[in-house]
Amino acid sequence: MRRIIIFFLLAVLVGANLSGCALVKLREDVQFSKDSCLLFGEIITPADLQKTIVVVAYNRNKDGVTIADYARLSDADQYELLVPQGEYEIFAFADSSDDLSYKSGDWAGLYGKPTKIIAQPGGAIYGLDIELKAKLRQETPALNGLLLDFSGGKKKPVTSAGAIANLDDPVFSAQQGLDGFWAPLEFFKKAGCNIYFLEPYDKNKTPVLFVHGAAGSPQDWRHFINNLDRTRYQPWVFYYPSGARLITSSFLLRKKIYDIFNKYNFERLFVVAHSMGGLVSRSAMIEKDTYSDTVKLFVSISTPWGGEEMAKTGVKRSPAVIPSWKDVSPDSEFIKTIFATKIPPAIRYYLFFGHKGGGSLFRQNNDNTVTLESMLDMRAQADALKTTGFNEDHISILSSPEVMTQFKAALAATEANLEKTYVRSKGYLNIRHSFLPAGAKPPLQMALVLAPSGNDERETQLKINPLLAAQETTGIAPKKYDVSLCALGFKTEPDKITLDVQAGKIADIDFVLKPQGMIANYITVATEKEESFWGFYKELPENVKIRTIVLTGNGLNRTLTPVNDMRDREVLAAFLSSKDYAYKTNFAFFDVPEGEYDLLIKADGCEPYKTKVRSQPGDFVVPSPLMLIMKK
Repeated sequence: MRRIIIFFLLAVLVGANLSGCALVKLREDVQFSKDSCLLFGEIITPADLQKTIVVVAYNRNKDGVTIADYARLSDADQYELLVPQGEYEIFAFADSSDDLSYKSGDWAGLYGKPTKIIAQPGGAIYGLDIELKAKLRQETPALNGLLLDFSGGKKKPVTSAGAIANLDDPVFSAQQGLDGFWAPLEFFKKAGCNIYFLEPYDKNKTPVLFVHGAAGSPQDWRHFINNLDRTRYQPWVFYYPSGARLITSSFLLRKKIYDIFNKYNFERLFVVAHSMGGLVSRSAMIEKDTYSDTVKLFVSISTPWGGEEMAKTGVKRSPAVIPSWKDVSPDSEFIKTIFATKIPPAIRYYLFFGHKGGGSLFRQNNDNTVTLESMLDMRAQADALKTTGFNEDHISILSSPEVMTQFKAALAATEANLEKTYVRSKGYLNIRHSFLPAGAKPPLQMALVLAPSGNDERETQLKINPLLAAQETTGIAPKKYDVSLCALGFKTEPDKITLDVQAGKIADIDFVLKPQGMIANYITVATEKEESFWGFYKELPENVKIRTIVLTGNGLNRTLTPVNDMRDREVLAAFLSSKDYAYKTNFAFFDVPEGEYDLLIKADGCEPYKTKVRSQPGDFVVPSPLMLIMKK
C-alpha cells in the first residue's frame, strides 16, 4: 500500500490533483503547524509515585476551561505539548485511577503560581518544569472529562522516553504512519513523538534503534526485529510524524535519546534507518550530545542522500506543501547542513541501497521510489565503511534475507572492533548540596557537569534531583574531571572541583548554592509565515552580525559583543563560573539584581531589538528565543 501512496504522491507533485477533502485537510494541518508552538518541561517529584502522570496545557475564560493539548507519562519525566498560538496555563497530576480525571488527593502541581505561557507561532518554549505535591494549595482547573473528549474518547499513548509498547498496537499501524506524513501536526497531537522500548530495559543488552522513513511506522521493522538476537540486543523504535520538518524530527530524536541516556547511562547504541529516516538520523548523530560517544554503528537503507527533485517540484507547484518536502529538496539547507559535518569516526557507517526498480525518460533509475543517484550521493559514500547494493526495491529491502545477512555481519564487525580498552569498572560520586540562605526555594532542574581535566573532551551531564540533599550518581568512567553543579538562577560555590574518579570507589563532593539573578537567551531571526513551523527556529543568516547586546536598568549598564572563536569548553567554563559572555547567538549576564531591565540588541541587517526582561534571583525562567526582524 505504501508503494501505491508514494507513486500517488509523485503523481500529485507533477500535476495531478488531490481530492478536495484531502487537500483541505492538508492545508489546515500545515496552517495549524505554522501557528503552533512546542512546550517542553519536566515533572519533578520527591519520590516514585508509580502512577501515570498527566500534563495539560489549557486556557480559562468566562465559559470555562479549554484544552490545548495534554500528554501522558509513565513516571516523573520530560514532557512535550503542542499548542496553537495563545496564552496557556499548565497543570500536572498523578492519575491515580488512570482515567484522565483529577481527583482530590492526587499528587498535583501547576507551572508557576500558575504562570501564563505565551506561545508564539513556530518554535518552542523550554524549562516549563512542575513539581508535584501531595497537597496543592492553588485552585486546579475543572477538567470534567475534557481530556477524554479532546482525544476522541481514547487515551493518548504514553510518551515518556523509553516507554514500553507493543508493536501490534493500532497506534503503530501503517495507516497511522501515513497520517503522520499527510497530517503531521494532527498525528503529533494524537500520538506524540517518541522512542519506544519493546521490552524492559536490560543493561546487559545493546540497544538497536530503528528509525522509519516517509509515510512509515515502526511496524516496517518487523523482519529486522524478528530476526534480531534478543539475547544480545534490545530493539528500540523511533516513531515520528514524517511529514514534519526534518530538523524538528531530528531535534526530538536527539532529545529522546538524551532523556533515555540520563535514565540508564547506556554504554553503546546502534542505529538503523530506512529512507528519509536516514536523513533524520544523520542530522541527530553529527551533533555533539552527552550520549554521542555511545553511538557505535549506523546503517542507512535506501536513503535519499541527494534529496528528491520531485519534492522540490512539489514545493513549487503543489497547492499545499507537506513540510518535510522542503527539507528533502536537493538544494535545501537541511541537506547542506547534514553534510557540512562528517559522521564521527568512532561510528561505523554502512550504506545499503536497492536497485530493483525502473527508469524512464521522466525518471532516472530508481528503486521504485528513490533514484540511485540520490541513494549513492558521493557525500554519503565518502563517510561509509562499506556500500552494498541489493536486488530489492524500496519496500522489499526491509524483508530481504540477504539484507539481514549483511546487517548481522555489520553487527558482528562492530562488536569485534569496539575499543578493547573500554573501562567497564566505574567510579561513583556522593553529591551533597545545600542552599544559602538555608530557606531558599530549590530549583526544579539541577545537573552535575563532569568535564575531563586538561583537554577538550566532551563533558558529561548527569541529572541531579534538587529535592534530595544527598544522592549517589550512576557509574562514571574513571579519570580526572572538573566537576560542577549547575542550577539556573543560582551561583554554585565552588564553581568547580577537580576530582580523580577511581574505579570501584565512592567520592564525596559538596556544593553550596546561592540565589543569583541571570538574564540569558538565544538570538534567532523571525521567519516568514511560509517558513514558520513548530519546534523550528531559523538560524541567523551569514550576513547578519550581532554587534552589541546591552542590558540597562537599576543603575546597571553592561554591554556584550559576541565572539565566534571560543572553544566549547571555554563557553562552558564561563557559564559555570557565572561570568558574562556572548558566543555567536547565545549570551548570559550574571549577578543581576532583582528587577526589570531594558535589553537592546543591534545587528547588521536587522532592526534594533528592544525588550523588557526581568531578573529574579533563585527563579530563572527559560525565555522564548529573541527573534530579530530583518530590514527590508
